[in-house]
Amino acid sequence: MKKTYLVSAALLLAALFLSLTAVFYFQPILNASFWLIALVTLVLFALLIYIYPFARIIKAWPRPKQISLVIFLPIFSILASFSVRGEQGYLADNHLVIKLVVYFGMFLAVAILVMAIIKFFLAIKPATELQKVSPVYVLIYMLPMLAASMVMFIAFYPAAMTPDSMAQWEQAKTQEFTNWHPVMFTWTIMFLTKLWDSPGSVALFQIALLAITMGYLGYLMKRFNLHSAIIWVVLIGAALVPMNSILSITIWKDVTYSISLLFFSLLMILLVKTNGEETKKLSFMALFLISSFVLVFFRHNGFPVFVITMIVVLIMYRHTWKRLLPAALVIIVIHQIITGPVYTKLDVVDSDPQEALSIPTQQIANIVVNNGDMDDDQRAYVNSLMALEKWPEKYNPYSVDPIKFSWGDYDRWVIYNDWPGYFKMWGGLVVQNPALAIEGFLKQSSLVWQMNLPEDGRMNRYVTNIYYGNEFGLVNRVIYPTVTQAAGKYLSVDDSAKETIWRPAVYIFLSTLLIYIAYLRNNWRVWLLLLPIALNTGAVTATIPAQDFRYLFSNTLFLYAALFISLISFVPRGGGKLEK
Repeated sequence: MKKTYLVSAALLLAALFLSLTAVFYFQPILNASFWLIALVTLVLFALLIYIYPFARIIKAWPRPKQISLVIFLPIFSILASFSVRGEQGYLADNHLVIKLVVYFGMFLAVAILVMAIIKFFLAIKPATELQKVSPVYVLIYMLPMLAASMVMFIAFYPAAMTPDSMAQWEQAKTQEFTNWHPVMFTWTIMFLTKLWDSPGSVALFQIALLAITMGYLGYLMKRFNLHSAIIWVVLIGAALVPMNSILSITIWKDVTYSISLLFFSLLMILLVKTNGEETKKLSFMALFLISSFVLVFFRHNGFPVFVITMIVVLIMYRHTWKRLLPAALVIIVIHQIITGPVYTKLDVVDSDPQEALSIPTQQIANIVVNNGDMDDDQRAYVNSLMALEKWPEKYNPYSVDPIKFSWGDYDRWVIYNDWPGYFKMWGGLVVQNPALAIEGFLKQSSLVWQMNLPEDGRMNRYVTNIYYGNEFGLVNRVIYPTVTQAAGKYLSVDDSAKETIWRPAVYIFLSTLLIYIAYLRNNWRVWLLLLPIALNTGAVTATIPAQDFRYLFSNTLFLYAALFISLISFVPRGGGKLEK
């Protein structure tokens, strides 16, 4: 009994210390209210009590998983702490020891929260066997997402469109194609508008795709024997999250691509769960071909995501090669034919290579604007790209667009005429100014890793209207003013909590944690399920032009798959039994 009291007292003191450091991490500790500190202390104390017995369970784990926890927990906690860090000018005048204590305490507080989440999920009995389920359940489980999207469709009829949307709409009408935006999506718009010449036809197409994919997720969850309550909580929760419904009516290539990436990931879950046996079914192969086709054609980075994933799949599940290899080759050959001879025949204009140079451009700009170290040759080269005095005027740390679209000032042909010279100059500047180069990269890619919106940054979340003043005379029509007003209020981002749910980094961290929990429950093969979304995230990070939520919409959708993965169990070699 005495030992229990001593342990409780020690945990309470630890919770108090961690609460002070955690609060100080976000605001001046002298400005913090007593009740805030008390509340954080009680929460951390409860978490410490909850995870205290977990150490005995961890000791029973296999050695590799114990080692994995020692590696994963500190790395994840440090990165998460860094991700939620805001402006901390109030810490500047404190002693270095105080700063280190605050950072260490915050890291420990995040680690405790992560351990509590891990324990909670591992305590849930996982689903094991598969069962026969009627495909009708796809139609049943698609209803929440369908209802939410249709509300947005009625509220902002017939669709939402930005200049990017209008560019593809124009191509669909003129049939003068450019690969700046994927031509396959333009062709899709052409086909759909033959059926109904309105943006609403494309919006309904995207609504149907998202609803069917969420329905298929629910179908798989039921097939994997997850409790009905969990299924409905996930599906209704996904329907209530505002970004899913509003993006479903926004005409962007990113929407259809993100949906296809989720569907492709669901098929990978089925493949791993059944140890490849599912590939023997015609229905699986048909769905695989369809989702793969959309994946490789509806955004440029989809093709490498598909190819790399399939290479890994064929290595891990070699016994499926007779079925998966021909299917993968069909997709690759079709892609090469369409993007090669077909594009040539149709005079498709190539995309601007500048699209892939967002990070180097921003790093150069950050070095120039902050008077970084440049020799005379480098200074002359940068000046030939754009006059040195123009860089401070055009540089936005979070978007390359002001530089990229400075057609009269920014001479991209300097790059195109001498690619080796450009990369030599850029590499030299990075080596000479590593701190400024890292700063430029982190700010430009903050959408990927930062869970809070930077104080000096802005983010493009969504639109609810068709681009005003467009040459096609497309306009929105208010059908039910009450619905439009209510939907607009529902979408408004007017507090920090709403702001947070629009940060893709939140979903990236949560998905990674859930996949790690699935690994602890199963084995290393589970990491295959993270591969497609990880490759996509990496590709976006390397080329991200601005802070648009749509670029990483796929990460939001993948969270539902990650939650699903964390709740199921695989047999030792990563597969499962087919339904009885």
